[in-house]
Amino acid sequence: MMRGRPTLLLTALAVGLLAPSAPAADPAAIRKAMERGVAGLKRLQRSNDGTWPHLEIGATALAGLALLECNVPANDPAIQKAAAAVRQVALSEIRTYSLALSIMFLDRLGDPSDIPLIEVMALRLLAGQKAAGGWSYTCTLPVGRAELQHLQMLVKERSQLVTGQGKPPKPANRPPRGELPRDLQQLFSQLKRGGIEDPRDDNSNTQFAVLALWIARRHGIPIEEAAARIEQRFRNSQLPNGGWGYFVTDPLSTPAMTCAGLLGLAISHGAAKEAANGQAPPEPGKDPVLRAGLVALGSAIDHPAARRPGNPHVGAVGNGRFFYFLWSLERVAMIYGLETIGGKDWYTWGAEILLASQRPEGLWVGDFGTYGADTCFALLFLARANPARDLAATLKGSVQDPGEVVLRTGGVSGASLQPRPASPPEPSKPGEDSPPSAGPASGPRERAGAPLSASSSRPTPATHPQPSPAGEDDEAARLTARLLEARGPRLDEMLAQMKEARGVAYTQALAAAIPRLHGSAREHARAALAERLARMSSATLADKLQDDDLEVRRAAALAVAMKDDKSHLRKLIDLLEDREPLVARAAHAALKSLTGQDFGPAPDAGPAERARAAAAWKEWWHKQGNK
Repeated sequence: MMRGRPTLLLTALAVGLLAPSAPAADPAAIRKAMERGVAGLKRLQRSNDGTWPHLEIGATALAGLALLECNVPANDPAIQKAAAAVRQVALSEIRTYSLALSIMFLDRLGDPSDIPLIEVMALRLLAGQKAAGGWSYTCTLPVGRAELQHLQMLVKERSQLVTGQGKPPKPANRPPRGELPRDLQQLFSQLKRGGIEDPRDDNSNTQFAVLALWIARRHGIPIEEAAARIEQRFRNSQLPNGGWGYFVTDPLSTPAMTCAGLLGLAISHGAAKEAANGQAPPEPGKDPVLRAGLVALGSAIDHPAARRPGNPHVGAVGNGRFFYFLWSLERVAMIYGLETIGGKDWYTWGAEILLASQRPEGLWVGDFGTYGADTCFALLFLARANPARDLAATLKGSVQDPGEVVLRTGGVSGASLQPRPASPPEPSKPGEDSPPSAGPASGPRERAGAPLSASSSRPTPATHPQPSPAGEDDEAARLTARLLEARGPRLDEMLAQMKEARGVAYTQALAAAIPRLHGSAREHARAALAERLARMSSATLADKLQDDDLEVRRAAALAVAMKDDKSHLRKLIDLLEDREPLVARAAHAALKSLTGQDFGPAPDAGPAERARAAAAWKEWWHKQGNK
């Protein structure tokens, strides 16, 4: 259905000064935009069956949810037709997006007779959780006729209970305690036996499942075990810049998937508070992983390109997945009770972009616009929708906005945060090889010999002539030795300086040190090298993609994605067959981020599978006109 992979990468967004804040969006204009959006969304509904034009029922559930959150009455014909369509296929549904969105919609609708359907769908979601704590596109095997008849009988019996023909239902907002009823235990066991193991679970499906499970716990579904696995997933896969990627193996983070990580942490903290039994649970506001994630998310909101005059939508995102990101952002902010993220009024920022990008017919259209999903995302954002109000109440006041800070390269703890610089780096003369700048396609020449000052976060520009190649090698060797000797905060400080220092020696030193570092130190050095190359010109990156050093080739592939530079797509496709799997994986991540496509290969693919994937990518590239 939808994949949250905007190409606006967090690692590229954490640099540069903020543009002046724009005036707050006019509330009257927002109300008018929502009215036009609701009308446009209703026009997309099919008159024959009440669905929206997509193969998955999740699109219809999403539209129904958006209409309800925009204060369309529950008895409105559009909502009633949507509910009837969702109920008709709920028992046989196995797709993660549709299960999750159907749970959100029916819960928000508030009809007690839907509780058995919510229970069955929630159990499918629970059974669909993978070993790594996430979800892929499907949860269980297709439903056979015998199982469907059994489910229909079970739902009918339970509907009689919850609608007053038997014992009263549990209060909707009471946290679950104890075990599932016996009939639901048996169903859960059957569903788990039919589950499909899929190592390619992703954080987009996961963030929808996470929110739906929190909602389902109101109806007696125990989620404690699932919440613990979700927490481990996101704590173990946070990237050095504080964000998360689409897959847990992705070396690049995106704003939408960073929201997914923060939602996962919210669920785990909420479950911990409910299970505390009078004891003091861990404080979310003191969680360094959560804090680093919010800092990374704040960098995405603060990016100056997001407020580019005259073209706010394209300037903000670079592709059509921005509306998906906005709803993710809104859910995080509402659940944590944050008025600002990264010191930025996130609602005003997003509302201004939405007001400027609404179509004359009232719709918002990006990659998911043809069936109304982008309009739903926009409306849910503008309505400040919060399907997890009880979770927001549980976390209320426990998390503060970390403010305008950026992460030091390679750090996710509170101690690794540093204030945003008060002024931009000094400009340099244009040239062929560039140190970092906030996103232009070309920059100054990388010069060797710039001193690395321990007392300053920005190296002093070199004033002596460019040294000979031998001198460059000597300087690189000295820098490598110093980097390998550094530990803890000193290592973080050196990496932060080396990613910005002028001179080819710093690139050589990072590449030489990486194979001799271990664990998080190696990953942080790799992140620093990629960010360093991202600030070089497109022509220089073309050379780096063919460098003899595998770490340079890997970093260059990631840097191409950070710059959103699509001129190197063919070179990235060629790197899928690189002799080093590490380089091939980076090229694959970059291609996915730049194109929104995924033709493989899998992370553990062998040469033959990588060759097939490269052929598929080349075929797609040719269809795009070789560009």
